[in-house]
Amino acid sequence: MSMAPAPMVIYPVAYAARLAGLDTNTARRWVRGYAYGPKGQRRQGAPVLQLAPAGKEGQLGLTFEQLLTLRLVRAFREKGLGLPTIKKAAQEAVTRYGIKNPFVSRAFRSDGRSVFIELTKRGDLRGDEQLMVNALTGQHQFREVVEPSLFQDVVFTGDVPSQWFPLGRQHAVVIRPDRAFGAPHVADSGVRTDVIAEAVTAEGGSEAAIARVASWFGIAEAGVRDALAAEAQWQTPKAA
Repeated sequence: MSMAPAPMVIYPVAYAARLAGLDTNTARRWVRGYAYGPKGQRRQGAPVLQLAPAGKEGQLGLTFEQLLTLRLVRAFREKGLGLPTIKKAAQEAVTRYGIKNPFVSRAFRSDGRSVFIELTKRGDLRGDEQLMVNALTGQHQFREVVEPSLFQDVVFTGDVPSQWFPLGRQHAVVIRPDRAFGAPHVADSGVRTDVIAEAVTAEGGSEAAIARVASWFGIAEAGVRDALAAEAQWQTPKAA
């Protein structure tokens, strides 16, 4: 008997931004587009990625794959690439790989640098952007950007990402769309990190509080500490 596919989880933009380590306004510009230019001559920039279809509560947002895409776009921005270049790379990758979210495919992990090289060959980039892309497309530099920001801590099922360990695979916090309604939780327990953090705070935040909360939920104290670390990390979003 075959198992039914897990329902699609839709992350509200503000929540996805928090998990991706971005401020909400930055994430909204990336998924809704943005206006630029002087008054009277304002133009609308296209979004980097489209909002997902409405979920079961009728709310537009981002899929799990798009949440991970935010992380990689953030890494490219931190490297110095402009949004127009990133969007061109996304369009090239869609054509090349034939999938909706090419940045989070295994193919992009192994061959994504050639997407940027192709943009340079075609003359699609401005001079300063071309210099940045040339630096990025060295094999070492490209993997330095891509691996730590996304793939190193992601588990794939086939070509599709199915689990993300935001603190690294050596830690217990995981995000997966088929558990805990897609919320971050302690692996193998299903207990959400925000619930754990609130419980520890309510108990005073001490080592004794950590031990008590671990006992209540039947998880290791290390898992409680990982949950606290993840929640603390998500309280400091970055503009990009």
